[in-house]
Amino acid sequence: MKASVVITLTTSAIAARQSYESLSKTDVAALEHELDKWKALYGPIAQANGFLPPVTVDSARINGHTVEELQRFHDTVQDVQEAALANPDAQFSPFNQFALLTNDEFKSVLMTSFNPQNFTNVAPLPELANERASEADWSTSKCNSPITNQGSCGSCWAFASIGTVETAHCIATGELLDLSEQQLVSCDKKNSGCNGGNPLPAIDWMQQGVCTEESYPYTSGKNGQSGTCQTSCTKKQLTIGKTKKTSGESSLMTILESQPATVVVEAGNAVWRNYKSGIVSQCPGAQSDHAVIAVGYGTSTGDYFKIKNSWGTQWGDNGYIYLKRGMSGKGMCNVAEWIWYPELSGSSPTPSSSQPTPSTSKPTYPTRKPFPSTSVPKPSSNTPATSASAPSTPRPSTPTTTKRRCTRRPRTSRKPRTSRKPMTSIPPKPTDSPPSPSTPSTGTPSPYPSPSSLAPPTGMGMKDQLLYQTNKIRAAHKVGPVVWDEELAGRLQRYASTCPGFHHGGVDGNQNLATYDSCGPGKKDTNCLKKAGAAWMWYMVEEKKWNYDTNKCNGIWLECGHFANLMNLKNTAIGCGWSECGDGNFVWCNYISDGADTTIARLSGMTKEELKASLTA
Repeated sequence: MKASVVITLTTSAIAARQSYESLSKTDVAALEHELDKWKALYGPIAQANGFLPPVTVDSARINGHTVEELQRFHDTVQDVQEAALANPDAQFSPFNQFALLTNDEFKSVLMTSFNPQNFTNVAPLPELANERASEADWSTSKCNSPITNQGSCGSCWAFASIGTVETAHCIATGELLDLSEQQLVSCDKKNSGCNGGNPLPAIDWMQQGVCTEESYPYTSGKNGQSGTCQTSCTKKQLTIGKTKKTSGESSLMTILESQPATVVVEAGNAVWRNYKSGIVSQCPGAQSDHAVIAVGYGTSTGDYFKIKNSWGTQWGDNGYIYLKRGMSGKGMCNVAEWIWYPELSGSSPTPSSSQPTPSTSKPTYPTRKPFPSTSVPKPSSNTPATSASAPSTPRPSTPTTTKRRCTRRPRTSRKPRTSRKPMTSIPPKPTDSPPSPSTPSTGTPSPYPSPSSLAPPTGMGMKDQLLYQTNKIRAAHKVGPVVWDEELAGRLQRYASTCPGFHHGGVDGNQNLATYDSCGPGKKDTNCLKKAGAAWMWYMVEEKKWNYDTNKCNGIWLECGHFANLMNLKNTAIGCGWSECGDGNFVWCNYISDGADTTIARLSGMTKEELKASLTA
């Protein structure tokens, strides 16, 4: 069986804000089920970033959830419904890493992120004499670095500044650098690290050169501390001019003709917090509190600006958000109030649809085309939205692609981090009928090792984690071990290297799919055995729904497919592949078996908490 999930949320008209305790039994059960799924998908990310409420042994619990967790999740569901009513062309969901934060907690993180200064008399740029292109999209350029996730450190100013400078340097030289946000957070004394900062002095500071990410990796996201400035690193000199500033929507479009720009927005609200896709047309509040990167503009169901955030690919439309364009004054969510960008060195780029690789001597330019003389039909709401791997003239269809913080950053593709994107399980979605469990066996099970007797592998990479933790979990249920199949793993790795996104494929058969967290500095997975990975997440959520008396799922196969694939007694081998791409980090595991036998023994000799601890001991 192939196991994955499509999560939907039914939205209804909202009256007054209500307590979850006032819901009917049916609605409470539905809420608990949704919270189960949230904990599987986003709980690990929220925990890694410090976005979970404190829980004690004395906390009142209902079916595994505390009363506070249920109320917080219910509040977020109501926020989602309110945001959807105010923004008919956008979609929202509680399935994000912030779902168990109160609104005040979420705002408090952002309020320390951006330090506004008195930028009076910031003049707009002169109006263009020539006809403006109808769209520009730097997210399709080879000079666009992957989406990042800054975590619980108030460092959006550093991420937005670094990202804009990386692209400007690439436009001038053809070389896309991977620069260190941590150096900016720890060493730029004109800003305040995790307590906030401002892009203008940050871009100026980078004129002296910036360390590479590999030599000075990001660490502040995990603990929210700025850290001590490190003096030894590999520094790169940048080909950029002086820092420029302006304001206004027209000015922003003019800049986007040539390059992305750093902007600040009003993001401390339920609209940004729970955004999934579409064009935002209403933004509550007034105070700008978050720095981001404007990467494009265009038209679908309406005119929009395309914004690149630093809350990871699982937030928003694969890490991006679309804001309504054509507003007066500061623009939607204040996107056009303050605009910063470094001057491009050399001649100004001529937009082109060509996409040379970063190693070439010429820069890569955004997707653009001139305004048509006649109106162009708008795409229907059913047209799939484009992604970073789309053809050279992509635009968001509504834009409604459902893909998934100023805070920390588990990196999503460019810079693997221990905090970037923790492994999460994806509840199963079968594509055919489930295999029928075999008749309960009365014979003696084959020999199996106890969890404590399994020798840790000699390596610390993803392969070692996936195999060792799979066998540790199986042994805890008296199920025999599997071996690693190199040929199967090679086929899956070839599939993963194509960056297919969250889609099953590569190899037929029983397949589990999940997002995962890179577990080492740079792209070296050197610490994976210190993390409970995909095998644990597949097990953790679905095991409690397994009926050990009937050897079947308590409910539909959809809810236990990962568990059944993982624990099948007739599995003999496993092979996995994993990707780190612009659309996120994903891991695919297939199981070789000679049939299906799900007569699984109950966990014995330890609790689930002890089993989890043993995976990383």
